[in-house]
Amino acid sequence: MMIKISPLKALQPGKDIFDLMISDQVYGKVHKNEQLSFEDLLNLFGCPLDDRPAIYVYEFRSEFGVMRGIWAATDLSRTPVDSIKRHEETVSSKVESLKIDRKNKATQKSPILLVHKKDKILDTLIDFVVRTRKPLASEWSQMEHFLYQVLEEDVIEKFVAEFMKLDAAYLADGHHRLEAACSLQKNSPQQISSLFVSADVISIGAFHRVVSGADISYSLLMEKLKQYYYISKIPNNKAYKPDQKNRLGLCFKGEWYQLDLNKASIALPEVPDTVILQDKILSAALGINNPKEDERLTCFPDCKWSQFLAALDHDETSIGFSLFPMTADAFITAAEKGEFLPPKSTWIEPKIPQGFMATSTVAITAKGEPVRVN
Repeated sequence: MMIKISPLKALQPGKDIFDLMISDQVYGKVHKNEQLSFEDLLNLFGCPLDDRPAIYVYEFRSEFGVMRGIWAATDLSRTPVDSIKRHEETVSSKVESLKIDRKNKATQKSPILLVHKKDKILDTLIDFVVRTRKPLASEWSQMEHFLYQVLEEDVIEKFVAEFMKLDAAYLADGHHRLEAACSLQKNSPQQISSLFVSADVISIGAFHRVVSGADISYSLLMEKLKQYYYISKIPNNKAYKPDQKNRLGLCFKGEWYQLDLNKASIALPEVPDTVILQDKILSAALGINNPKEDERLTCFPDCKWSQFLAALDHDETSIGFSLFPMTADAFITAAEKGEFLPPKSTWIEPKIPQGFMATSTVAITAKGEPVRVN
């Protein structure tokens, strides 16, 4: 097993496009310009960080501490396919459209997110990079996102050599993009922009679920649930967020309940909560057999708890399930076993803002100037 990485050519948006993206993010708008795609905008306003390929250390500073990762290209022609472990199934139509995208465009908008087991040598290399240079000047630094550039060949070689020793990397975000790149790999060598983060650095949030238009009576739902869970009402009917694994919150017709896995379900404790919920309740009781494409199912990350509650208030026929987040170890175990989790099982951070770091395979001649990449 080995992960083959290589340096990449990076782009960041200049001030004009940065201001546009930030104002849109603040006001919840997705910027849609009739004439220009996101790629066109980057090509018009993109500030190349350097015309030389480099490896970058990415850093995000938050109230919870500092999170760092390594941004490089994964060379899929020299990385065995089973070195990258996946945990989510893909929708083939989405993969097909991304393949067309990849063929036609020289720019990759943002990296896929790969998790690796803690590696002391990589930690030491990251510390060395951060200690020996200043972060690059960027509009994004005001939002606590930073990039440190590694151009020295000997340091790049150390990163490359250490990645070659990794047994595996676990795909946390970008299943469709990776699938599209792997599919094209059969005809021409592919490199995919990748952010590598250590398992002890990532934070995993839960995704809560709302099923709308549910046509099931109270007695039938409770009967189905009692096969697997003890059910208790929440005092004062407070919205409930579980505090441990094998425990769910349920909101049905405006009433909140706590669900605890029962003794009859003794074989299930090791199974991720999202899998139990999908197989035993969403599919068996509510008929949601294809969670990826069923429009009745909406998933809300924990950071959108208020939207989750609003969706339940909005509709009497909606049923809500709140979940406890998976641990990084459980996430890696599922990937190692080749167990596919239901879509939206993990909200993994760092989440890089769209447009923060793009890559281009084409030659870049100007540095820090608005440039058109033909």
